[in-house]
Amino acid sequence: MDIGLFVQLIVAVFSLGIVIILIVVLSKTKKKTSVLNSVEILADELDRHKKENLLLREELRRIGSVDNLFFASMIRLTSNLKPQKIANEITDLLVNCLDSKGTAVFLADQRNKRLTVVSHHGLNDNWLPKLVYELDNKNRMGKVGVSFNEKHTITKHEFAILGLTEPFPVFEPDICYPIFFEKKRFGVIAIIRKKDLDEREKNLLGVVASIAGVALNNTRSFADITFTAHTDPLTKIYNIGYFKELLINELERSKRFQHHLSVAIIDLDKFKEYNDTYGHQAGDHLLIQLARIFEKHFSETDTVARYGGDEFIVMCPEIKKQEAARILGNLLHDLEMYDFARGKEKVQVTFSAGVSSYPDDATSAVELIRLADAALYDAKGAGRNTVKQHHPRIEKI
Repeated sequence: MDIGLFVQLIVAVFSLGIVIILIVVLSKTKKKTSVLNSVEILADELDRHKKENLLLREELRRIGSVDNLFFASMIRLTSNLKPQKIANEITDLLVNCLDSKGTAVFLADQRNKRLTVVSHHGLNDNWLPKLVYELDNKNRMGKVGVSFNEKHTITKHEFAILGLTEPFPVFEPDICYPIFFEKKRFGVIAIIRKKDLDEREKNLLGVVASIAGVALNNTRSFADITFTAHTDPLTKIYNIGYFKELLINELERSKRFQHHLSVAIIDLDKFKEYNDTYGHQAGDHLLIQLARIFEKHFSETDTVARYGGDEFIVMCPEIKKQEAARILGNLLHDLEMYDFARGKEKVQVTFSAGVSSYPDDATSAVELIRLADAALYDAKGAGRNTVKQHHPRIEKI
Protein backbone atom coordinates (compact mmCIF):
# COMPACT_ATOMS: atom_id res chain seq x y z
CA MET A 1 0.00 0.00 0.00
CA ASP A 2 1.16 3.47 -0.85
CA ILE A 3 2.37 5.24 2.34
CA GLY A 4 0.76 8.51 1.33
CA LEU A 5 -2.60 6.83 0.87
CA PHE A 6 -2.24 5.14 4.26
CA VAL A 7 -1.50 8.44 5.97
CA GLN A 8 -4.51 10.02 4.31
CA LEU A 9 -6.66 7.14 5.52
CA ILE A 10 -5.35 7.53 9.07
CA VAL A 11 -6.02 11.27 9.03
CA ALA A 12 -9.54 10.72 7.66
CA VAL A 13 -10.34 8.16 10.38
CA PHE A 14 -8.90 10.44 13.04
CA SER A 15 -10.87 13.39 11.73
CA LEU A 16 -14.04 11.31 11.66
CA GLY A 17 -13.42 10.27 15.24
CA ILE A 18 -12.94 13.89 16.29
CA VAL A 19 -16.14 14.85 14.50
CA ILE A 20 -18.02 12.01 16.20
CA ILE A 21 -16.61 13.03 19.59
CA LEU A 22 -17.55 16.65 18.96
CA ILE A 23 -21.06 15.63 17.92
CA VAL A 24 -21.46 13.54 21.07
CA VAL A 25 -20.10 16.33 23.29
CA LEU A 26 -22.24 18.96 21.64
CA SER A 27 -25.27 16.70 21.88
CA LYS A 28 -24.72 16.21 25.62
CA THR A 29 -24.11 19.93 26.13
CA LYS A 30 -27.29 20.80 24.22
CA LYS A 31 -29.26 18.24 26.22
CA LYS A 32 -27.83 19.64 29.45
CA THR A 33 -28.64 23.17 28.38
CA SER A 34 -32.16 22.05 27.45
CA VAL A 35 -32.60 20.42 30.83
CA LEU A 36 -31.29 23.55 32.56
CA ASN A 37 -33.66 25.72 30.56
CA SER A 38 -36.57 23.43 31.42
CA VAL A 39 -35.67 23.59 35.12
CA GLU A 40 -35.51 27.38 34.97
CA ILE A 41 -38.87 27.57 33.18
CA LEU A 42 -40.41 25.21 35.71
CA ALA A 43 -38.96 27.24 38.59
CA ASP A 44 -40.33 30.45 37.09
CA GLU A 45 -43.72 28.82 36.63
CA LEU A 46 -43.76 27.55 40.20
CA ASP A 47 -42.74 30.99 41.45
CA ARG A 48 -45.55 32.57 39.40
CA HIS A 49 -48.08 30.10 40.80
CA LYS A 50 -46.80 30.78 44.30
CA LYS A 51 -47.30 34.52 43.83
CA GLU A 52 -50.74 33.95 42.34
CA ASN A 53 -51.67 31.73 45.29
CA LEU A 54 -50.53 34.40 47.72
CA LEU A 55 -52.57 37.02 45.89
CA LEU A 56 -55.56 34.69 45.79
CA ARG A 57 -55.19 33.98 49.49
CA GLU A 58 -55.06 37.71 50.23
CA GLU A 59 -58.13 38.28 48.07
CA LEU A 60 -60.00 35.46 49.84
CA ARG A 61 -58.95 36.91 53.19
CA ARG A 62 -60.17 40.34 52.07
CA ILE A 63 -63.47 38.92 50.81
CA GLY A 64 -63.86 36.98 54.06
CA SER A 65 -63.15 40.13 56.04
CA VAL A 66 -65.67 42.12 54.00
CA ASP A 67 -68.25 39.37 54.37
CA ASN A 68 -67.69 39.22 58.12
CA LEU A 69 -68.03 43.01 58.27
CA PHE A 70 -71.16 42.78 56.14
CA PHE A 71 -72.84 40.20 58.36
CA ALA A 72 -71.85 42.07 61.54
CA SER A 73 -73.35 45.25 60.07
CA MET A 74 -76.51 43.40 59.12
CA ILE A 75 -76.92 42.23 62.72
CA ARG A 76 -76.44 45.78 64.04
CA LEU A 77 -78.78 47.12 61.38
CA THR A 78 -81.67 44.84 62.35
CA SER A 79 -81.12 45.34 66.09
CA ASN A 80 -81.25 49.16 65.97
CA LEU A 81 -84.50 50.94 66.78
CA LYS A 82 -83.43 54.50 65.98
CA PRO A 83 -83.61 55.77 62.37
CA GLN A 84 -80.45 57.87 62.72
CA LYS A 85 -78.38 54.89 63.89
CA ILE A 86 -79.79 52.73 61.09
CA ALA A 87 -78.85 55.37 58.51
CA ASN A 88 -75.32 55.64 59.97
CA GLU A 89 -74.92 51.85 59.85
CA ILE A 90 -75.99 51.80 56.18
CA THR A 91 -73.44 54.48 55.30
CA ASP A 92 -70.58 52.77 57.17
CA LEU A 93 -71.42 49.44 55.57
CA LEU A 94 -71.46 50.78 52.01
CA VAL A 95 -68.26 52.78 52.51
CA ASN A 96 -66.47 49.54 53.44
CA CYS A 97 -68.07 47.35 50.76
CA LEU A 98 -68.32 49.67 47.72
CA ASP A 99 -65.78 51.80 45.92
CA SER A 100 -68.03 54.86 45.82
CA LYS A 101 -67.15 58.53 45.53
CA GLY A 102 -70.11 59.51 47.68
CA THR A 103 -72.93 57.85 49.63
CA ALA A 104 -76.04 59.44 51.13
CA VAL A 105 -79.01 58.04 53.01
CA PHE A 106 -82.22 60.06 52.70
CA LEU A 107 -85.23 59.55 54.99
CA ALA A 108 -88.74 60.90 54.48
CA ASP A 109 -90.66 63.05 56.93
CA GLN A 110 -93.78 61.66 58.63
CA ARG A 111 -96.08 62.86 55.85
CA ASN A 112 -93.83 61.57 53.04
CA LYS A 113 -93.56 65.08 51.62
CA ARG A 114 -89.80 65.61 51.85
CA LEU A 115 -86.57 63.64 51.72
CA THR A 116 -83.54 64.94 53.62
CA VAL A 117 -80.00 63.63 54.20
CA VAL A 118 -79.61 61.95 57.58
CA SER A 119 -76.26 60.23 56.98
CA HIS A 120 -73.57 60.57 54.32
CA HIS A 121 -69.95 59.97 53.30
CA GLY A 122 -67.98 62.01 50.78
CA LEU A 123 -70.48 64.85 50.48
CA ASN A 124 -69.75 68.49 51.17
CA ASP A 125 -71.40 69.45 54.46
CA ASN A 126 -72.36 72.80 52.96
CA TRP A 127 -74.63 70.98 50.50
CA LEU A 128 -76.71 69.20 53.10
CA PRO A 129 -79.18 71.99 54.00
CA LYS A 130 -79.88 72.41 50.28
CA LEU A 131 -80.46 68.73 49.50
CA VAL A 132 -84.17 68.61 50.27
CA TYR A 133 -86.29 66.75 47.71
CA GLU A 134 -89.92 67.87 47.44
CA LEU A 135 -91.96 64.76 46.67
CA ASP A 136 -95.03 66.57 45.41
CA ASN A 137 -93.03 68.78 43.01
CA LYS A 138 -91.92 67.05 39.79
CA ASN A 139 -89.13 69.57 39.22
CA ARG A 140 -87.72 69.06 42.73
CA MET A 141 -87.72 65.26 42.91
CA GLY A 142 -84.57 64.21 41.03
CA LYS A 143 -83.49 60.56 40.95
CA VAL A 144 -83.84 60.37 44.74
CA GLY A 145 -87.48 61.48 44.70
CA VAL A 146 -88.44 59.31 41.71
CA SER A 147 -86.84 56.26 43.32
CA PHE A 148 -88.79 56.92 46.52
CA ASN A 149 -92.15 57.52 44.83
CA GLU A 150 -91.90 54.57 42.47
CA LYS A 151 -90.19 52.19 44.93
CA HIS A 152 -87.81 51.39 42.07
CA THR A 153 -84.05 51.50 41.50
CA ILE A 154 -83.21 54.53 39.35
CA THR A 155 -80.00 54.95 37.31
CA LYS A 156 -78.80 57.81 35.12
CA HIS A 157 -80.03 56.00 32.02
CA GLU A 158 -83.53 55.42 33.38
CA PHE A 159 -83.70 58.98 34.66
CA ALA A 160 -82.75 60.37 31.25
CA ILE A 161 -85.53 58.33 29.62
CA LEU A 162 -88.04 60.02 31.93
CA GLY A 163 -86.88 63.39 30.61
CA LEU A 164 -86.24 64.82 34.09
CA THR A 165 -83.34 66.90 35.39
CA GLU A 166 -81.62 66.99 38.76
CA PRO A 167 -82.68 69.97 40.93
CA PHE A 168 -79.23 70.18 42.57
CA PRO A 169 -76.15 70.39 40.28
CA VAL A 170 -73.90 69.81 43.31
CA PHE A 171 -75.33 66.33 43.84
CA GLU A 172 -76.00 63.99 40.93
CA PRO A 173 -76.13 60.38 42.14
CA ASP A 174 -75.42 57.59 39.65
CA ILE A 175 -77.80 55.10 41.22
CA CYS A 176 -80.60 55.29 43.81
CA TYR A 177 -82.06 52.36 45.76
CA PRO A 178 -85.42 52.83 47.53
CA ILE A 179 -85.83 51.77 51.16
CA PHE A 180 -89.29 50.34 51.76
CA PHE A 181 -91.17 47.52 53.46
CA GLU A 182 -94.32 46.20 51.79
CA LYS A 183 -96.43 49.35 51.16
CA LYS A 184 -94.45 51.57 53.55
CA ARG A 185 -91.78 53.83 52.08
CA PHE A 186 -88.97 55.13 54.27
CA GLY A 187 -86.16 56.61 52.21
CA VAL A 188 -83.48 56.21 49.52
CA ILE A 189 -79.82 55.16 49.34
CA ALA A 190 -78.00 57.33 46.76
CA ILE A 191 -74.56 56.42 45.38
CA ILE A 192 -72.05 58.46 43.37
CA ARG A 193 -69.89 56.00 41.45
CA LYS A 194 -67.38 56.30 38.56
CA LYS A 195 -68.02 52.83 37.11
CA ASP A 196 -71.11 50.64 36.87
CA LEU A 197 -71.90 48.23 39.68
CA ASP A 198 -71.16 44.58 39.02
CA GLU A 199 -73.71 41.89 39.86
CA ARG A 200 -72.25 41.19 43.29
CA GLU A 201 -72.39 44.88 44.22
CA LYS A 202 -75.94 45.22 42.90
CA ASN A 203 -77.01 42.23 44.98
CA LEU A 204 -75.24 43.68 48.03
CA LEU A 205 -77.00 47.03 47.64
CA GLY A 206 -80.33 45.30 47.17
CA VAL A 207 -79.86 43.27 50.35
CA VAL A 208 -78.82 46.35 52.34
CA ALA A 209 -81.84 48.34 51.11
CA SER A 210 -84.20 45.45 51.92
CA ILE A 211 -82.81 44.90 55.42
CA ALA A 212 -82.88 48.67 56.03
CA GLY A 213 -86.59 48.65 55.12
CA VAL A 214 -87.26 45.91 57.66
CA ALA A 215 -85.21 47.74 60.32
CA LEU A 216 -87.00 51.06 59.77
CA ASN A 217 -90.37 49.31 59.83
CA ASN A 218 -89.38 47.83 63.18
CA THR A 219 -88.54 51.30 64.50
CA ARG A 220 -91.94 52.60 63.44
CA SER A 221 -93.71 49.60 64.99
CA PHE A 222 -91.73 50.05 68.19
CA ALA A 223 -92.56 53.78 68.20
CA ASP A 224 -96.25 52.95 67.79
CA ILE A 225 -96.12 50.46 70.66
CA THR A 226 -94.19 52.93 72.83
CA PHE A 227 -96.65 55.71 72.01
CA THR A 228 -99.57 53.48 72.98
CA ALA A 229 -97.89 52.46 76.23
CA HIS A 230 -97.08 56.06 77.20
CA THR A 231 -100.20 57.82 75.97
CA ASP A 232 -103.67 58.41 77.36
CA PRO A 233 -106.04 56.88 74.77
CA LEU A 234 -108.60 59.71 74.98
CA THR A 235 -106.54 62.92 75.08
CA LYS A 236 -103.38 61.58 73.35
CA ILE A 237 -101.14 63.22 75.93
CA TYR A 238 -98.93 61.28 78.35
CA ASN A 239 -100.57 58.98 80.87
CA ILE A 240 -99.78 59.09 84.58
CA GLY A 241 -97.58 55.97 84.48
CA TYR A 242 -95.15 57.46 81.98
CA PHE A 243 -95.36 60.87 83.67
CA LYS A 244 -94.09 59.33 86.91
CA GLU A 245 -91.10 57.81 85.05
CA LEU A 246 -90.26 61.19 83.55
CA LEU A 247 -90.69 62.89 86.92
CA ILE A 248 -88.25 60.51 88.62
CA ASN A 249 -85.64 61.11 85.89
CA GLU A 250 -86.14 64.87 85.96
CA LEU A 251 -85.93 64.93 89.73
CA GLU A 252 -82.57 63.17 89.60
CA ARG A 253 -81.33 65.77 87.13
CA SER A 254 -82.59 68.58 89.37
CA LYS A 255 -80.72 67.12 92.31
CA ARG A 256 -77.53 66.74 90.27
CA PHE A 257 -77.57 70.31 88.95
CA GLN A 258 -79.34 71.87 91.94
CA HIS A 259 -82.36 73.05 89.96
CA HIS A 260 -85.89 73.66 91.16
CA LEU A 261 -88.67 71.40 89.93
CA SER A 262 -92.39 72.09 90.30
CA VAL A 263 -95.38 69.77 90.01
CA ALA A 264 -98.98 70.94 89.61
CA ILE A 265 -102.24 69.01 89.64
CA ILE A 266 -105.23 70.52 87.83
CA ASP A 267 -108.79 69.45 88.59
CA LEU A 268 -111.74 70.74 86.53
CA ASP A 269 -114.46 72.49 88.51
CA LYS A 270 -117.96 70.97 88.39
CA PHE A 271 -117.04 68.54 85.62
CA LYS A 272 -119.70 66.08 86.81
CA GLU A 273 -122.37 68.73 86.26
CA TYR A 274 -121.02 69.29 82.73
CA ASN A 275 -121.23 65.56 82.04
CA ASP A 276 -124.74 65.30 83.49
CA THR A 277 -125.94 68.31 81.49
CA TYR A 278 -124.35 67.64 78.09
CA GLY A 279 -123.53 63.93 78.21
CA HIS A 280 -120.38 61.88 78.56
CA GLN A 281 -119.46 62.27 74.90
CA ALA A 282 -119.43 66.06 75.34
CA GLY A 283 -117.36 65.59 78.50
CA ASP A 284 -114.80 63.53 76.59
CA HIS A 285 -114.65 66.20 73.90
CA LEU A 286 -114.03 68.85 76.56
CA LEU A 287 -111.13 66.87 78.01
CA ILE A 288 -109.57 66.58 74.53
CA GLN A 289 -109.97 70.33 73.95
CA LEU A 290 -108.40 71.18 77.30
CA ALA A 291 -105.47 68.81 76.68
CA ARG A 292 -104.66 70.73 73.46
CA ILE A 293 -104.99 74.09 75.24
CA PHE A 294 -102.75 72.98 78.12
CA GLU A 295 -100.06 71.70 75.74
CA LYS A 296 -99.96 75.04 73.92
CA HIS A 297 -99.90 77.06 77.14
CA PHE A 298 -96.90 75.35 78.77
CA SER A 299 -93.39 75.45 77.30
CA GLU A 300 -91.69 72.59 75.43
CA THR A 301 -89.60 71.74 78.49
CA ASP A 302 -92.75 71.21 80.59
CA THR A 303 -94.67 67.93 80.58
CA VAL A 304 -98.47 67.69 80.63
CA ALA A 305 -100.21 64.39 81.35
CA ARG A 306 -103.65 63.11 82.22
CA TYR A 307 -103.78 62.12 85.87
CA GLY A 308 -107.14 60.41 85.58
CA GLY A 309 -110.80 61.36 85.19
CA ASP A 310 -110.96 65.15 84.91
CA GLU A 311 -107.52 65.72 86.46
CA PHE A 312 -104.31 66.72 84.70
CA ILE A 313 -100.77 66.88 86.07
CA VAL A 314 -97.90 69.13 84.95
CA MET A 315 -94.13 69.00 85.54
CA CYS A 316 -92.15 72.26 85.20
CA PRO A 317 -88.34 71.77 85.36
CA GLU A 318 -86.12 74.60 86.63
CA ILE A 319 -89.13 76.60 87.85
CA LYS A 320 -89.93 77.56 91.44
CA LYS A 321 -93.46 76.89 92.68
CA GLN A 322 -94.25 80.60 92.84
CA GLU A 323 -93.52 80.91 89.12
CA ALA A 324 -95.41 77.69 88.38
CA ALA A 325 -98.42 79.05 90.31
CA ARG A 326 -98.24 82.27 88.28
CA ILE A 327 -98.22 80.31 84.99
CA LEU A 328 -101.26 78.32 86.13
CA GLY A 329 -103.00 81.54 87.16
CA ASN A 330 -102.46 82.91 83.65
CA LEU A 331 -103.88 79.71 82.20
CA LEU A 332 -106.95 80.02 84.42
CA HIS A 333 -107.41 83.59 83.20
CA ASP A 334 -106.91 82.62 79.55
CA LEU A 335 -109.64 79.96 79.79
CA GLU A 336 -112.15 82.80 80.21
CA MET A 337 -111.58 83.66 76.55
CA TYR A 338 -112.68 80.20 75.42
CA ASP A 339 -116.28 79.31 74.84
CA PHE A 340 -116.95 75.63 75.45
CA ALA A 341 -120.56 76.05 74.29
CA ARG A 342 -122.85 73.14 73.60
CA GLY A 343 -125.45 74.65 71.34
CA LYS A 344 -126.38 78.34 71.81
CA GLU A 345 -125.63 78.50 75.51
CA LYS A 346 -122.21 79.93 76.39
CA VAL A 347 -120.21 77.68 78.68
CA GLN A 348 -117.04 78.56 80.54
CA VAL A 349 -114.76 76.10 82.27
CA THR A 350 -112.62 76.72 85.33
CA PHE A 351 -110.26 74.58 87.37
CA SER A 352 -108.59 74.33 90.74
CA ALA A 353 -104.88 73.57 91.02
CA GLY A 354 -102.26 72.77 93.63
CA VAL A 355 -98.49 73.20 93.29
CA SER A 356 -95.51 71.74 95.13
CA SER A 357 -91.80 71.89 94.34
CA TYR A 358 -88.35 70.44 94.92
CA PRO A 359 -86.42 71.20 97.08
CA ASP A 360 -88.78 73.46 99.06
CA ASP A 361 -91.44 70.84 99.79
CA ALA A 362 -90.18 67.34 99.01
CA THR A 363 -87.25 65.33 97.67
CA SER A 364 -89.11 62.38 96.14
CA ALA A 365 -91.52 62.09 93.20
CA VAL A 366 -94.19 60.43 95.36
CA GLU A 367 -94.09 63.24 97.93
CA LEU A 368 -94.16 65.97 95.29
CA ILE A 369 -97.36 64.52 93.82
CA ARG A 370 -98.91 63.96 97.25
CA LEU A 371 -98.23 67.53 98.36
CA ALA A 372 -99.48 69.02 95.09
CA ASP A 373 -102.66 67.00 95.59
CA ALA A 374 -102.96 68.38 99.14
CA ALA A 375 -102.61 71.93 97.81
CA LEU A 376 -105.31 71.13 95.24
CA TYR A 377 -107.72 70.22 98.01
CA ASP A 378 -106.91 73.55 99.66
CA ALA A 379 -107.86 75.25 96.39
CA LYS A 380 -111.13 73.33 96.26
CA GLY A 381 -111.84 74.27 99.86
CA ALA A 382 -111.15 77.93 99.06
CA GLY A 383 -114.08 77.99 96.64
CA ARG A 384 -112.53 76.54 93.45
CA ASN A 385 -111.35 78.51 90.39
CA THR A 386 -107.99 79.23 92.02
CA VAL A 387 -104.40 78.02 92.38
CA LYS A 388 -102.80 77.15 95.71
CA GLN A 389 -99.17 76.49 96.57
CA HIS A 390 -98.21 73.92 99.16
CA HIS A 391 -97.13 75.55 102.43
CA PRO A 392 -95.66 73.37 105.20
CA ARG A 393 -97.92 73.36 108.24
CA ILE A 394 -96.26 74.58 111.42
CA GLU A 395 -97.18 72.35 114.29
CA LYS A 396 -98.20 74.11 117.48
CA ILE A 397 -96.04 73.35 120.47
